[in-house]
Amino acid sequence: MNGLRLLLALAAFAGMIALCVLGWNYGGAGGLIGGALGFLVRLGGRGLDWGERLGNAYVGALMGMPVGLLIGGFIAVGAPYLLSMINNAPN
Repeated sequence: MNGLRLLLALAAFAGMIALCVLGWNYGGAGGLIGGALGFLVRLGGRGLDWGERLGNAYVGALMGMPVGLLIGGFIAVGAPYLLSMINNAPN
């Protein structure tokens, strides 16, 4: 992997972590949990050596963070809004 691709990959990872930390009240914890789960799920996958397995786990973390952030955001923000709209429905 050349220098610029490595820099882009690390910047994407650091950016997702920063987004999860900054959006903590809006579901950021879900993003970090999703990243950890993605890392652990992909770590046990196929791989000839530990370098390949860690690369797969890194990709799993990058895929898990946005999905976890979306799910956490729905739980933190979307679900209470929908429940308040359902409970206060006009007659």
